[in-house]
Amino acid sequence: MKNVVLGTAGHIDHGKTTLIKALTGIETDTSREERQRGLSINLGFAYLDLDNGERIGIVDVPGHEKFIKNMLAGAAGIDLVMLVIDVNEGIMPQTKEHVAVLNLLGIENFIIVLTKILDADEDLKLLVYEDIKEQFAGTKLADAPIIETDAIAGMGIDQLKETLNEKIELIQRESENLPARLNVDRAFSVKGFGTVVTGTLIDGSLRVGDEMTIYPSGVKTRVRTIQIHEEDQEMAHAGNRTALNLTKVDLNQIGRGDVLSAASLEASYMIDAKVMCLNDANQPMELWDRVHVHIGTREVIGRLVPLGVDKIQPGTTGFMQIRLEEQIAVKKGDRFILRNFSPVVTIGGGEVLDATPRKHKRYNQEVIESLEVMESGSTVDILLDFMSNRSAGFTSAKEMSEYLGEDMKLIESYVEEMLTNNQLMKFGQFYMATSLFDTLSEQMIRILSDYHKTNNMEAGMSLEEFRSRFSKMAPKELNAIIQTLVDSETFVIEGELIRMQGHSIAISPAQAKARQEIEEQLAENPFAPPLFEEVVGKDKTKREVYMQMRKSNEFYRLDKQVELHVSYYNEALRRLAAFCQEHGEIALADFRNLLGTSRKYALLLLDDFDKRGITQRIEDSRIMDPKYLDNIEEALL
Repeated sequence: MKNVVLGTAGHIDHGKTTLIKALTGIETDTSREERQRGLSINLGFAYLDLDNGERIGIVDVPGHEKFIKNMLAGAAGIDLVMLVIDVNEGIMPQTKEHVAVLNLLGIENFIIVLTKILDADEDLKLLVYEDIKEQFAGTKLADAPIIETDAIAGMGIDQLKETLNEKIELIQRESENLPARLNVDRAFSVKGFGTVVTGTLIDGSLRVGDEMTIYPSGVKTRVRTIQIHEEDQEMAHAGNRTALNLTKVDLNQIGRGDVLSAASLEASYMIDAKVMCLNDANQPMELWDRVHVHIGTREVIGRLVPLGVDKIQPGTTGFMQIRLEEQIAVKKGDRFILRNFSPVVTIGGGEVLDATPRKHKRYNQEVIESLEVMESGSTVDILLDFMSNRSAGFTSAKEMSEYLGEDMKLIESYVEEMLTNNQLMKFGQFYMATSLFDTLSEQMIRILSDYHKTNNMEAGMSLEEFRSRFSKMAPKELNAIIQTLVDSETFVIEGELIRMQGHSIAISPAQAKARQEIEEQLAENPFAPPLFEEVVGKDKTKREVYMQMRKSNEFYRLDKQVELHVSYYNEALRRLAAFCQEHGEIALADFRNLLGTSRKYALLLLDDFDKRGITQRIEDSRIMDPKYLDNIEEALL
């Protein structure tokens, strides 16, 4: 079965609800107020069994101007529309607005139904036909069949059913292999069952027991029961008008406008879109215009930010970023309607190109080019643009499928094509656009090359510091990219250092001279070292070389101010070991004389040896640990 949803549209009191009752036997005006007033306020639902075995869901949307937002909510998920026109009144303003909305929402299948045809004036009927031809020229309704009916008299109902059957045969629904997604149009509580929501399943299929997430709140839930056309079912398919009984969700946690999804969506306060301003809009769409945005079953207030143009004039299209006052969770390709903030009239609509964009500069050419690709590029181009502009580096095939709304098998074929053409790189179960990899690798090479230039005496950059330059990337992704550059012999990793292939320590003549001078200064009194500032003074090269010697661990710090060259520290240990082998123990004065230094430096060294466990203080002397006494090399730095 095709699971088609049929919607009605038309002006108030043109006979939509009566027509549906004649077709189905179901009364869609269910509330007392609706029956008393004789008009639809809320969405009405019915179903129709056709002779070919198809059962179609029907959404009867209200036609009164005050209830237009209910009409917009009902239009989500509709495949085929019956545009209802009272032959005695013809096309009315509300009829035109409904048609404009349906065209903006991308609905392509229409049947025009003339109602109250019994005893209608023939001349008046001909005028209505002429008006239909004129008003709908150049739209999807231009070639729509026109069926004459009178629901009360039963005229034309069989012909209408036949036409519905013919239209439904031609409708092609998207694959059901996408994750389930449903826009909630009603939410209520049933005693003994809990929270129930209704809506049209617009993507995928859904089973009893499936886990779902409510967006934009992110609340988790599970499907307890499924009902389709008032009958319990184990499974619902894309296109079904569905009622779901949900677990672990209070009524205050879900309502009309929310989205139930099995896929991971991202809530956003912005969308990028291609927008059309209607011909009869009362003014152009300008920067910071406040509007009502109707998307799915949700209504939210937003501000318009035209991109690449100053404004979007009536009858034209353009790119737009819409900044919202509340979060929404939508997908690329979703359609929406824009209405003025005040007076509230429909001014246009469009299609989501990017559901989670960043803020853009209005005239950024790169942004415009990216949106052009999203709008009309090939599927491969759209995928590559999506992957190249992601904040996350790696993308799974599932994410590609959810972004495009395409079947996984089709995505796999695109992936193979892109891999073959070297447009994509594979990292385990994930992929990265080659262009994005090239950008990242160029950035990495630049960072490492610049580091080598300014730190030419170092063997390489610490891996920890290098990774910190890419803190926004997931560690696994970053490590995979680094390893790819190592495998390609671009980088070399040695211990905790990373360097460019071919890099080696290089010392300029000025640096060599400065190092020699530093070493000579330290050698003048090796066990009573001068302070850092005493060594380097105002000599920038000396300071640079000395700092490099520190980074290379050529110094050993004894306290906050005193640092000893490692070679002299090790020499002090060797002299200590030789003395203790001969005398068994050593006093502070003996050690001071042994090194030819002051009591201060001798004590600093002995205290450090104590901390390291090389020596042990016994009263006024030290003895060495036997293992170091026999093999002092183990204690050397």
